[in-house]
Amino acid sequence: MISLGLRLVVNGGREAIVRLVILTVAVSLGVGLLLTAVAATNAAVTWNNRHAWYWTGTSSEPPGPATAGIAPLWWHPSGDLYDGQAIVRFDVAATGASSPVPPGIPRDPPPGQYYASPALIALLRDAPANQLADRFPGRLAGAIGDAALPSPASLVVIVGRSAAQLAHAPDSVRVTSIAKALPGYQTECVGQGCRTECHGQGCRATPNPRGLAYFPVDPGGGANSVDLILSVVALAVLLPVLIFIATATRLSTARREERFAAMRLAGATRRQVSVIAAMESTMAGIAGVAAGFGVFFLLRIPVAAIPFIDQPFFPAELKLSLLDIIAVAVGVPVFAAIAARLALRRVNISPLGVARRARPKPPGAWRVVPLLAGLGELGFWTVHGHPASGAGQVQAFVSSFALILLGLFIAGPWLTMASARAMARWTSRPGTLIAARRIADDPRAAFRAVSGLVLALFVTTVAVVAITTQNAKEPSRFGTVAEDNMLTDQFAVSSPGSSVFTGAGPAASAAPLAARLQAIPGVQGVVVIRMDPWLNIPGRFDDIGSDGNGKFSPVPASVVSCAQLATVPALGRCPAGAATAAYPAGGYNGTGVGGNNGATAITWPAANTPVARLDTLAVDSVNVGTDGSLAAIEQARTVLETAHAYPVLNAPSTLDDIVKQDNSTNSGYQQLANVVILVSLPIAGCTLAAGIAAGLADRKRPFSLLRLTGARLAMLRRVVALEGAVPLLSVSAVAIGAGFAGAAMFASEAQQYPMVAPGAAYYLLTAAGIIISLGIIAATFPLLARITGPEVARNE
Repeated sequence: MISLGLRLVVNGGREAIVRLVILTVAVSLGVGLLLTAVAATNAAVTWNNRHAWYWTGTSSEPPGPATAGIAPLWWHPSGDLYDGQAIVRFDVAATGASSPVPPGIPRDPPPGQYYASPALIALLRDAPANQLADRFPGRLAGAIGDAALPSPASLVVIVGRSAAQLAHAPDSVRVTSIAKALPGYQTECVGQGCRTECHGQGCRATPNPRGLAYFPVDPGGGANSVDLILSVVALAVLLPVLIFIATATRLSTARREERFAAMRLAGATRRQVSVIAAMESTMAGIAGVAAGFGVFFLLRIPVAAIPFIDQPFFPAELKLSLLDIIAVAVGVPVFAAIAARLALRRVNISPLGVARRARPKPPGAWRVVPLLAGLGELGFWTVHGHPASGAGQVQAFVSSFALILLGLFIAGPWLTMASARAMARWTSRPGTLIAARRIADDPRAAFRAVSGLVLALFVTTVAVVAITTQNAKEPSRFGTVAEDNMLTDQFAVSSPGSSVFTGAGPAASAAPLAARLQAIPGVQGVVVIRMDPWLNIPGRFDDIGSDGNGKFSPVPASVVSCAQLATVPALGRCPAGAATAAYPAGGYNGTGVGGNNGATAITWPAANTPVARLDTLAVDSVNVGTDGSLAAIEQARTVLETAHAYPVLNAPSTLDDIVKQDNSTNSGYQQLANVVILVSLPIAGCTLAAGIAAGLADRKRPFSLLRLTGARLAMLRRVVALEGAVPLLSVSAVAIGAGFAGAAMFASEAQQYPMVAPGAAYYLLTAAGIIISLGIIAATFPLLARITGPEVARNE
């Protein structure tokens, strides 16, 4: 039987060769996409794991105990910014030759040297030194190796310091090893046991009895990130690819059923027919797998450049493990053989029924139960609350949405049949009636062709609505344009053993600093905020609440010169006749103080601090008003960073910088959603094209007979269009509705915010996907004219 099956495949005439070639091409494209998705998943895991050393010394990965023979390494993680791009910075100081060395560099940099990632080196080369390079003391010692970087776009610097410098720097710790494993699930608070006080521009760490480093920005990675990525890839990328492969292996199903039914009626056993069918599918699967690896290597470099997680991958990391290769190389041919075997179910049960084209049993209404169960499970979490742990939340919501997806696939044939019956009930046109009868006779095949697009529409709806809701929950702008262009630097730091804010140094140092800042082209004003523990002001500021009209909670108070404040109107104004004014400690960043109305209209309370005393007070923060130019902002940032006697914890930031950092997670999710949409829609289009082509190939003879009996080609085109459009539109409407329902419940429970409808872009994207799908159906019309000639109507 095996040799007979091979001969039928190779020597079965032109039709058999064409069918084998089409199957091979379709399977190779599907395998190439499958391998690319698996390799991208492996790259995401590698990207995640390479964040491990970032967490060294934090509360998630605390310093290890003193170890004999290992000299401690002073470790100070911090963040920096350039043109809205985040830079991860580590200041280190080795205390001996045996001190641990961060990955990617040959040795700890001595004072006066630093190592930088290749992307940062390129940025240092392009940017003027006074805007970036002058922030890092000394000279560049070399590049950080790729093995230590999550992405080729990572901006990382390791700066060498002396032990004496870091010993007195806030939030420095001594570590005896570099973290090699990621911490578990992370909360939104990082470091310091989540004990921070936030006033003004950023967060200041409270006293730290355990000696843990405070990371001012989320270092990235963690189980939450990778689990989300893997879940999205599994549900929204791998599933469409598998659907496409399954559709491809079922090309010419009806014609094959007729041939195998004839063999069964001629005396062939079920086993013999199964072997022959498996040989054809297996050969196409083997050839398709071989070609699919070639497709993967062609896609590998372009896919690596796609910012799948808001950052590109290293091309070398898009790789396949031996297990991946074996699973695909063996699994796809086996999957093709199983699909061929399942396709023979009707032939084995009733070959005579296949020969006579007996109508298969219609799907039952029970198929909607899994879909309702998925929505019900999501509703359960909405009513009773989701699990507290990060792992439990991922499992709960992923299982709910997975059940909804499965329910859509199970309910799809029944919904398709119901739509066809409704169409037949309300029409009398022959073309519409033929299409309705054809869909109702085999709704499973009709739905199979559009199932990929249904999945894409559901995933797109959920992703876009969730991101729109999150963006509404966390507005992207808080202040005015002038406030966006204002740079704020906090000088106040935590005093060891105390919970009050103290100045970083005598105020006299602020005068030359202000002069340097004012000398920068584009700087419009400098306001120095000073600490005054004896400031006599009311216990709360009036009319500067979160809504612009309420009350603001008591905060540590500072004092500002009204003459300086007048040079930067965006920071508010003093009462008439006042020389000094009380000001929130830490400066103003537009969030919480003044609400969305900004600080321009705020009149700060007058202070009883005389102007002559200001120079004796410690500096709390410095606010620099700029014209918004890159040169002015970055030069001022460099001057502010290098004015400190110690490595800064928080880089001086504009309000626009703060907004971008706050929205960085949402931006990553948006990018992930964009990739899913851009990947799933083309795959769905390929699945639809394969399904329509298979349907036309299976009905060449019936359509030819209709043309011989007088049916016009326009009517046949109407039949083909309706057979594709009816299941597409009907099930897509259900998928979009289920997506909105799921997103609404997810917003209510997980996001703690009412669902916000997406903008016009979503509706345009959805309409474009449906229109393109209808265009794919229309593109088969020329093929219809070619394959329905009189010669096709002959009996075999």
